[in-house]
Amino acid sequence: METSVKRLDADREVPAEAFDDEIVDVDFHVNPLEDELLSYVEDDRALDKLTTEFGPTPLMGKWDAAYGIKEGQEGLFTQGRAKYAEDVHEACEGLAVDEPIVNPGINNLNHQHHPVLKNAIAQAANDYMLDHFADEGVSTSMMIPKWDTEYAVDEIERVADEDNIVAAYSWFDPKIPWGNEQFDPVFEALVEHDLPLLLHGSLAYWPQHSYIGDDMLTWTEVLGFDWPIHAMVNVVNMIMRGVFDKYPDLDVVIQEGGHWWVPFLRYRMDEFYEMHPEDIQITPRKMESGGTYLERTPSEYLRDNIYLCTQPFALPRNAGAAENLLDLSMADDMFIYSSDWPHQTLDPPTWFYTSRAFDDYTREQILSGNANKILDI
Repeated sequence: METSVKRLDADREVPAEAFDDEIVDVDFHVNPLEDELLSYVEDDRALDKLTTEFGPTPLMGKWDAAYGIKEGQEGLFTQGRAKYAEDVHEACEGLAVDEPIVNPGINNLNHQHHPVLKNAIAQAANDYMLDHFADEGVSTSMMIPKWDTEYAVDEIERVADEDNIVAAYSWFDPKIPWGNEQFDPVFEALVEHDLPLLLHGSLAYWPQHSYIGDDMLTWTEVLGFDWPIHAMVNVVNMIMRGVFDKYPDLDVVIQEGGHWWVPFLRYRMDEFYEMHPEDIQITPRKMESGGTYLERTPSEYLRDNIYLCTQPFALPRNAGAAENLLDLSMADDMFIYSSDWPHQTLDPPTWFYTSRAFDDYTREQILSGNANKILDI
């Protein structure tokens, strides 16, 4: 079967030492061909609409980073396009990645309007991923819809116990942060099946791209800063609304939401909470449980329940500054390596060997230790 993977020059891109270490990549995108994906849609009514009117994932008109290229979307497939397990294995050889955690790569799905059609694509994506990746021995994250919590729970119950399903994959955005109580059934199902929740960046969803960034005009603004703001909003919302008091075993991984904001969040949350903790008791979960305060300081939940993917690492060139920043960011406990394959923003695990900021323990924790702690690989 023909593959469409562009090989990295391993001698140039990834230091030789990387091939001696265990590396787990927690944001590796695969991209099924549209016709193959649609062949897995089970609802004939949805399939009729998807094939005759809308296409598999109709996207609102908005230019992205590839708008200047006639064919479009080149930035999404700079390294190639992994459609099947053999494509993933071939790509990982050049990256020194031992264990990719693949997701179906349909990141624009939550932008769409019609929940029935979106559910049909989510179902199809999960079945495609089972057939072509999980059943082939590749660690796979199943897709769960954010727009329909009842269907999300149904999909978790249907797919979670299949071999090599190691996580659930959804999106973070500013419209309804994940601290909202409507998601409690999803959290319960995830904890029951011992699956972490992987949340990938997105541009909110219908009808508005972003409360923060609709006047942003450059790629640097939209992807570089819109997503980290969304990530912070979601993390703080989950902590302050008591998600982790109710579900202490829930692990949440933020993908492509940045990570150097941890010191800011860590100290600001604690400071503000210590000044005014009384309103915690009138948040819905505390009203239900009768609790008055959070059971721990906000920064403790940040360290123990939240994990942040590293791509793009954007490491300071000064080793001393980088080492201090890693310490302030609780990187040993929170950071998880990700490459973002196959996008133009690919981040090979080069930093961990070219910067003196990493001691052996920190490097091991980020490259595999933290991932192994929360994933049943």
